[in-house]
Amino acid sequence: MKNAQKYKFEFRELKKQDIDIIITKLNDFNINKDKSILNLYLKEQKEGLRNIWVAYNEKELAGYITLKWESEYEPFKDSNIPEINDLFVFQEYRNLGLGNKLITLAEQKAKEKSDYVGLGVGLYADYGSAQRLYIKNGYLPDGRGVTYNYKHIKPNENVKVDDELILWFLKYFN
Repeated sequence: MKNAQKYKFEFRELKKQDIDIIITKLNDFNINKDKSILNLYLKEQKEGLRNIWVAYNEKELAGYITLKWESEYEPFKDSNIPEINDLFVFQEYRNLGLGNKLITLAEQKAKEKSDYVGLGVGLYADYGSAQRLYIKNGYLPDGRGVTYNYKHIKPNENVKVDDELILWFLKYFN
């Protein structure tokens, strides 16, 4: 782990002015995210459907996380399990404990309304760090297998390996 003591992370809810900063920084890393998604997040935050926290190191964006109160994943939706949806820590801030801190923020909020929190994670190598992070934080697969576009995959079914191929995890707050 890098020397985390030289970083002073501050956390707050997403504001409109953060959206362009996030988009620019993602583009710098060749990650294309549609601005309309972040505008939707902000709208949902105002409506109480989602919470979004951003992390800054001094004045530089370091990462963000969202907590969606009604998941599109049917087993979570049917059981009123909130979903951590879209955690991102920028490369230069990885391995400093920031991902853990963001997850803790979302979990503390989720505990206000549920005994569980869930999340989905992609299955290809780009998601390797996230997979390890979630397991280290006590998340376990929900036991229902993988989904593609929120639909469970049946044996011998062919799907594309992309961001829509997801394994779902749960954490119980005991």
